[in-house]
Amino acid sequence: MSGTFSFMRGNVLVLTICSTLWRISVDVVWPFLSLYVLALGGRYETIGMVMAVGNLAGMILYPLGGYIADYQGRIRVMGYMTYVFAFTFLIFVFASSWEWLAVGMFMQSLVTFYVPAMQALMADSLPPERRGIGFATTMAIPSAVGIASPMIGGWLIETYGIRAAMRGLYAAGFIAGLVVATLRLKFLKETVERPNQIEVSLRGAPRMLVTAYRSVLETIREASRPLLTLSLLVSACIFFVSIASPFWIVRAYEDVGISTQQWGTLMLITGAMNVILSIPAGGLVDRLSKKWVAGVCLLISAVPVLLFLTATTFLEILLLSIAGALTNTFLLPAIQTLFADMTPRSKRGRIMASIGGGGFWIMGGAWGSGVLTMISQTAGSLCSGYIYNYNRSLPWYILSAAMVALGLMFIALIEEPEEAEV
Repeated sequence: MSGTFSFMRGNVLVLTICSTLWRISVDVVWPFLSLYVLALGGRYETIGMVMAVGNLAGMILYPLGGYIADYQGRIRVMGYMTYVFAFTFLIFVFASSWEWLAVGMFMQSLVTFYVPAMQALMADSLPPERRGIGFATTMAIPSAVGIASPMIGGWLIETYGIRAAMRGLYAAGFIAGLVVATLRLKFLKETVERPNQIEVSLRGAPRMLVTAYRSVLETIREASRPLLTLSLLVSACIFFVSIASPFWIVRAYEDVGISTQQWGTLMLITGAMNVILSIPAGGLVDRLSKKWVAGVCLLISAVPVLLFLTATTFLEILLLSIAGALTNTFLLPAIQTLFADMTPRSKRGRIMASIGGGGFWIMGGAWGSGVLTMISQTAGSLCSGYIYNYNRSLPWYILSAAMVALGLMFIALIEEPEEAEV
């Protein structure tokens, strides 16, 4: 057992601890953000716009993050920008209208250009033969610790009202962010051999940003065809998941009558199942064909997505959520491992910032961590409110059909490398 988890030390351990602190503070508010937008005067279309504004902001500086990660090092950009990210929580604390939530999403996403550095650092620090179980473990542990966060958030909203509860919870997120930033700067170790190849300064930022964008174009041109194929398919998945992601809780809350506390309980149960299965699932991913794991999981996920439209009780939604969570337990480590296996270490930061990274929870949310995936997430989020307002069932019809098509494309088009990049 100790050999199996021998990777859980150094950078991997520190990153996992930091992720755990984030999960405790973020998971308690994120599931209810759509309801917070509505409570502050927003409409269905507004929910999609708020999400899209955040995604759009994230793309502005993302290439800079990958560029700095490869040429100046992973650690400092992560630590300093995490401090800035923590202060953006205060915008949500004092928001008086949905427009301020949009400002908060914009500012919060603008400074997340450190994420490619974090992804590159994790990929650098995991041994290639242990990446499947490594990614699964580093997701399972934070999930286990933060497993009760959504239920706590739902209970607080039911008890104190959504405005008071969300403001208090975002204030707690501000404190957690300060702690995470300090831990990252103090304990993480650099993995690039020649850091500080470029000088980072406020005065030189515009010129460096132009250079970073040029680097994105060069990276896309130089990327291998299998890696580009993987990025495009993951981007498509993120687009379609983003169409439905803001409205799972809205439909359950308004049409089925599920309370916020029940929704939190549902997430607690599915989260517990994910924690229990993540590590064995990651071990299986290391031994199986990653593209087949991802493709089959996408095909299976189409069923609970479609059946969600027929659910009328808490128990039915719970069972469908469990089915969706089961596929995601295998799907995410498979996709993350494919990206890491196909990406050279020397270009990992830039590739993650331009075409790589991102993920999605089929019956939940999506997140892009590269320019291509973030464009997809922005487009999907922007369309989501208009599609839902036009037809309250259409997002799930679209998502279910897309998962079938994309599952088949994963199996048919992805080419796994014969030897994984270190």
